[in-house]
Amino acid sequence: MAYLISKENIKELLNALIAAKIVYAPKRDAEDTVLFGKLSNASEWHGDSLLTHTTAKDKVYLQSERFFKIKKDKNGVTIEDPAEPEEIVIFGCRPCDARGFDVINKLFNWSDFVDEYYTKRMAKTTIVTISCEKPESTCFCTSFVKGSPVNETGSDLLLTPLKNGKYLAEAYSDKGKKVINDNSKYFAEASETDAKEKEIFKAASESKIVKKLDLSAIKKLMEPAFESAYWDTVHLPCVKCGACTFVCPTCFCFDITEKAFDNINSERVRSWDTCMSEIFTRMAGGVNPRSDTKKRFRQRFMHKFNYHVDNFKEELCTGCGRCIKACPVSIDLRKVIEGIK
Repeated sequence: MAYLISKENIKELLNALIAAKIVYAPKRDAEDTVLFGKLSNASEWHGDSLLTHTTAKDKVYLQSERFFKIKKDKNGVTIEDPAEPEEIVIFGCRPCDARGFDVINKLFNWSDFVDEYYTKRMAKTTIVTISCEKPESTCFCTSFVKGSPVNETGSDLLLTPLKNGKYLAEAYSDKGKKVINDNSKYFAEASETDAKEKEIFKAASESKIVKKLDLSAIKKLMEPAFESAYWDTVHLPCVKCGACTFVCPTCFCFDITEKAFDNINSERVRSWDTCMSEIFTRMAGGVNPRSDTKKRFRQRFMHKFNYHVDNFKEELCTGCGRCIKACPVSIDLRKVIEGIK
């Protein structure tokens, strides 16, 4: 069942959520950058921002997290596990970011491998998504099977703005239903007319996305193009900064470090890493299979649009366009993969 909620009541809903849980939403920081920050009240929510500079991925897949701590004393060795995660709400993310969680959920629950650190945190995370009214020129979410400015994949609750100043609220999980049930005074039942208006909104929003890629055709070209001379030149502008990977909602490369502080205490830590770094693939003996920028640049695109598709039947990309905006030398991912022959 769909519901309606006014913009004023969205703020009341936010305050109710803040009183009950930790809430992260688009928020301006001291440097006037819009990031997902912890809210203390609804007035801090920057709802007019289409895309935050970075995603909310780091609220579930932490940039740095301790797996365990080891303590040694006269009684032996003690392993201290991290504290249980708290319940959080990610409010106001866009459909491309919500779908990003869906993509990496599958990775961290792949076959017989389950990343308990990630899955425990995700189990206590509720995602409230807001549909995009004015996609940016760098957006290309409609290139993907599940991509759309109003797509619900990965969302617990999806809010879509309507002409009457209200939002259509649709729950897609038990978590989303709980948000509505626990805060029912802010919601009213929607009509068929409201549902039809959402379809009009969807068509209008999708029409504003100027670039759509034929990813099925590109997939067929990826493997044969591995040794193509195309990679000899297309990588040259890249400065290997890794910005594209750190703002991406689906990149997940990491490094695990053993830290020994003294002869008594140590810990194991996982931290984000980037496949664009020269040392990412360097082995203990000094051998590096991707020592040059060309190989690392090619690997990034092969992984996202070839290898990941083979394993998970979907691309490791949601079309948010952040990598295009963040690149200091204006490399456009869309142009790179369209240039593959």
